[in-house]
Amino acid sequence: MTLETQKDDSECAYLVHEESLPAGTAYKPPSQTTKDVSRLYKPEEEEDGPTLHSIAKFHEHLLEQAGFGAFHLLVLLMAGLGLTADAVELFAVGYILPSAEHELCMEEYQKGWLGTISFIGMMTGALIWGIMGDRVGRRRTLLTALACNGIFGVIAAFMPTYSLLMLTRFCSSVGIGGSLPIVFTYYSEFLLRKNRGRHLSFLLVFWALGGLFVAVLAWGIIPRSGATIMDTKRLQFGRWRKFLLICSIPAIVSAIGVSFLPESPRFLLEMGRNSEAIYVYKQIFSWNHSVKSGEEYQLTELEVPGKRPTVHVSIPSNRGILREMLRSLEGCWNNISGVFSSPHTNLTLLLLVVWTTMSFGFYGISIWLHEYTKVIEDNNFVSRTVKQANLVFEDKVFNSTIENMHFTNLTFTNVRFVQILINHCTFYNCSFTNCTFRNIRTSRTYFRNCEFHHTEFLDTDLYSYKFQSCSLYSSYFFNIKGGCDIDFDVNFKLSELFYENLFAQLAILPGALISSFILDRIGRIRTLGISLVLTGISVVFLWFADTKERIIAFEATFTFLSVFGWNAVDVMSTEAYPANIRTTSYGIFSALSRLAAIMSNITFGSAVEVPKLIPIVISSAVLLTGAICVTRLPETKDYLV
Repeated sequence: MTLETQKDDSECAYLVHEESLPAGTAYKPPSQTTKDVSRLYKPEEEEDGPTLHSIAKFHEHLLEQAGFGAFHLLVLLMAGLGLTADAVELFAVGYILPSAEHELCMEEYQKGWLGTISFIGMMTGALIWGIMGDRVGRRRTLLTALACNGIFGVIAAFMPTYSLLMLTRFCSSVGIGGSLPIVFTYYSEFLLRKNRGRHLSFLLVFWALGGLFVAVLAWGIIPRSGATIMDTKRLQFGRWRKFLLICSIPAIVSAIGVSFLPESPRFLLEMGRNSEAIYVYKQIFSWNHSVKSGEEYQLTELEVPGKRPTVHVSIPSNRGILREMLRSLEGCWNNISGVFSSPHTNLTLLLLVVWTTMSFGFYGISIWLHEYTKVIEDNNFVSRTVKQANLVFEDKVFNSTIENMHFTNLTFTNVRFVQILINHCTFYNCSFTNCTFRNIRTSRTYFRNCEFHHTEFLDTDLYSYKFQSCSLYSSYFFNIKGGCDIDFDVNFKLSELFYENLFAQLAILPGALISSFILDRIGRIRTLGISLVLTGISVVFLWFADTKERIIAFEATFTFLSVFGWNAVDVMSTEAYPANIRTTSYGIFSALSRLAAIMSNITFGSAVEVPKLIPIVISSAVLLTGAICVTRLPETKDYLV
């Protein structure tokens, strides 16, 4: 490089794009007095410009000089809150479903879609934000994605109808879909190779904290039983809406925090924006060495290993908008095709299998355990059913709850049912004469082959579908309260969902901490392979999980073993690809894993009534298939990012 070229390059160091700088800061041109970095990096002579390896090596050395300290802790906190928001988005739906069902008159299939729409949104968002992260930057993409999640999360809390709630929840999920691929990539590009696995593992702790945050918040706000929900009036802003509103806080706080952080210097180098990258390195140094007075970090663009062409985002004219759109689409397609092209083809296919099998197995078992727990509770409830037959009731008033009873061939004459809950009761071949039902609430209660003579139904929720093969003579219905005709199940207990999620999330914490110490020691491949083998084998013990306590213990153990695999595959997916397609590849893996979660929901949700051996064999085979594929993956712990 000639002296004239060096002079021109130095002048270019003053050109900085403001969007790469944190909010509220101004760019200061680098000092002309520079630290000698020849001892750190001495590039080889390259005829065709700098290679990806030389830039990555230069980036590694500059991070080493900047040190580790307060800056990295701040990035960890803000990025971690982004993963907290991801967990909140995932778990919040289960807590609001009973209350939302009662208020919005949701049918059974609509409840299922409210949960599924979150995975569809996350899948869509992972792909979109993953591509954008490689094109416009990690910071800007993460900021936009978190803002999208937070804003639509707040809006969702005010939606008056099911369709609008679905729409806003979908948009909110699209936003949080970018959290996983961007957060890991963004934080990894501030870390040194030697301890990258350890620090990235700490991010999963925030995901567990998100699950705990949702559980504790729900316990303090959401009604704890179905009977309480039924007693709650349909308020304009119910408790479940307040719960959704507070659930938006992690995403909003993370977005605000990210706005004050700089762009990834590795991305800036990749885009040829060297002067901005140098400014970021200096910021990192100043944050980490603020207590050491007099110490300076001097570096200019002159030390960057060669010049890469700067990538500019031009503002199209009205006539060129279509052309720019086509060019942008072409760029997005090039990113996607680059992930599947040589030399990444085999790596991508193997990681796709690993991500899919892990997601299918993990979410499948989690869903099956949840459904199986409900089956056990339902069977225990049915086993306590009280049966009465061939009895006559005359001139009697029922004014206390009637629950879990089966009546056969009963005769009711001049009987009044007043202000009571009739829960999970069946009246079969019964006769009602001159009876009154006033202010009655029912849950899973049915009349079959019954006769009603001169009977009044005043302000009840006894809709037509609850009378099966019945005959009504001179009877009438009068209802001034209104409401919807759903058959709400009051047997819901928040405590069951609370403890199930609580112990599962607590199991993540020790798993994440232990894996943070072994990832950099034994490597990503061994950690991932051992985790998949152990989880595949542990599924066999599902055979002995026949009580609620054993199910919770099994789920906590299964989650603990899975954490090691999730940490390993997250770190490996970040390290395995070059910077120009890093978030795109991660977004593809994340999107496919969400799709696998949807498929596992369908598969295992309907398998709860089949013999237990079937889900055991399916999940174990899937997880062990992933373990086999891991043996073909390269070890990435020594890769430069």
